[in-house]
This record gives sequence, C-alpha cells and structure tokens, in this order.
Amino acid sequence: MRRPLPLTLVLILGSLVVTPLATRLSAQAVMPPAPPAEERRIMRALPPSEPVVITSDSVEFCLRLSHVIDNYKTQGVLPHTVSQLRDEGTDLCRQGLVRSGLIRLRRAIVSLKRTTP
Repeated sequence: MRRPLPLTLVLILGSLVVTPLATRLSAQAVMPPAPPAEERRIMRALPPSEPVVITSDSVEFCLRLSHVIDNYKTQGVLPHTVSQLRDEGTDLCRQGLVRSGLIRLRRAIVSLKRTTP
C-alpha cells in the first residue's frame, strides 16, 4: 500500500513541471506567413461534364440503383454475388429498410465496376 503513494506524488509533480513548459512552447509556435497574392492559385469552378446525381435515402433511389445494375446486365451475365446483392438490396428497400438496401446495392455497383473493364 505504501508504494503507490510515492509513484502518485512523482506523477503529480512531473505534470506540474511539464505543463507550464508545454504551454510556453506552444505559445512560441509561429504560423508560417501566407504566400504572396501572385503565388496563390485559385481554381475556377467548371460546369460538370455529366449531370450531378443527387442521392437520397428513398425507395425511388433504390430502384434507380437497381436499374443501373440491370443496365450492366445487358453487357453480359451478372456475377452471382452481384445479382445476390442486388436482389437483397431491392428486397430490403421494399421492406422499408432503405439504408441497408442502399448499402447492398452500392456494394453490387462497386463490385461490377471492379469486374468490368
């Protein structure tokens, strides 16, 4: 029982010594100056080449993702895991579990993009 007390005192005294030192060092830290105006680069916003797709947690968006997967099917047969993920995702969306369904549908699309050249 007597050993923890000296250790506790050493830790407390150590923190009392280190804290002001760390505070002083952080106060001395200097931020680098900003680059001159001539060297700053400002990127212009260009209109997107493709229309922006707005995602939402809705059954309509689930069905839209399902149609995207079906469009890949026209290029060939879907892999078993992709068709299974699509079926599970669509079923979950229809049952009202939209976020879980979207997760599976997105996984199916990512898997398709990896397998398609």
